[in-house]
Amino acid sequence: MKLVAVGNRFMKDDGIAIAVAESLENRLSHLGLRILIGETDCQSSYYLLNKDDFVFILDALYMGAEPGSVHVLNLEEVMSQPSDSFMQHDMSMIELMKLYGDHLRGYMIGIEVAEIGFGDELSPVLRDKLPQICLEIENSIKKIILEEKAYA
Repeated sequence: MKLVAVGNRFMKDDGIAIAVAESLENRLSHLGLRILIGETDCQSSYYLLNKDDFVFILDALYMGAEPGSVHVLNLEEVMSQPSDSFMQHDMSMIELMKLYGDHLRGYMIGIEVAEIGFGDELSPVLRDKLPQICLEIENSIKKIILEEKAYA
């Protein structure tokens, strides 16, 4: 199992996935997850995945919900959508999977942004909510891993 955190830490809240992955790295690695901090290099991150991997893709997104909201979406659902234009990156992990016809099992975990713009810190809104966001994501991942082990 792998978790790939993508984002740009120099574009304020676009770096939220990296902040979460770094905060949770020790706790998640104990669950058997390999943590990959992909930043904006989605292509290199994509090539580190194997077809039999169970993957969590962690990224900032904008869907118009409350900033700090966590969206857990099955990769099959995400892959069936026409586009992932709610993500900032030009060629996202999802678009690469579509391009190469890969159907990896796993989940996209998106964190609703408050501000995207130049800056090397999270917005005050997400900075204040970071502990809650981390806890919600950690609990979601634990639940999914338990369900996966039950079906294996």
